[in-house]
Amino acid sequence: MTMATSASTSMAGMTMTSTSSMPSSTGEMDMDMSSMMMTSADMAMVFFQSVTTPLYSSSWTPQGEGSYAGTCIFLIVLALLHRILVAVRSIIFDSASTPQRHPKAISSDSDDYPSSNSELESAGMRIRSEWNSHPFRMVTETARALLEVVIGGIGYLLMLAVMTMNVGYFCSVLGGIFLGTFVAGRFGASDDHH
Repeated sequence: MTMATSASTSMAGMTMTSTSSMPSSTGEMDMDMSSMMMTSADMAMVFFQSVTTPLYSSSWTPQGEGSYAGTCIFLIVLALLHRILVAVRSIIFDSASTPQRHPKAISSDSDDYPSSNSELESAGMRIRSEWNSHPFRMVTETARALLEVVIGGIGYLLMLAVMTMNVGYFCSVLGGIFLGTFVAGRFGASDDHH
């Protein structure tokens, strides 16, 4: 019994010791956190020029003009790859599976909305026909989904580079989009740009 009492006393003493030292370390931590917090005035949304702007993480911070140029070349290649992948998606998935579209006959006195049951039935038949002309295939849909994930991921990485507001990064992304569209834009002409 005395052993349990002495253990709880020593544990209480340790707790007291650790809590008595907490305020000083917490105060120091609060001071560090307040110095790290930025106000909206510190984060002005303007373009700037700097060769030491971090990209994606603090470990990817160019240390001079050479490494900054390498980062800009990386962004050009990434944007070029993005546009090429959009064209590849269009070539592989859109051209082979797009059925022949029949223009909808619209009478001169009606709007785009069907006005009778027969027009509603024909719209339903068109939807059914469209659905049946695109059967679900596990391999195709998996490949399509994975390609979309890669395209979306690269697109978001490019967006994050532009959001640094660094002029060089911004121009590099635009240059890569230009080159990618110049090289492969004719294949994805019907694609919606996102």
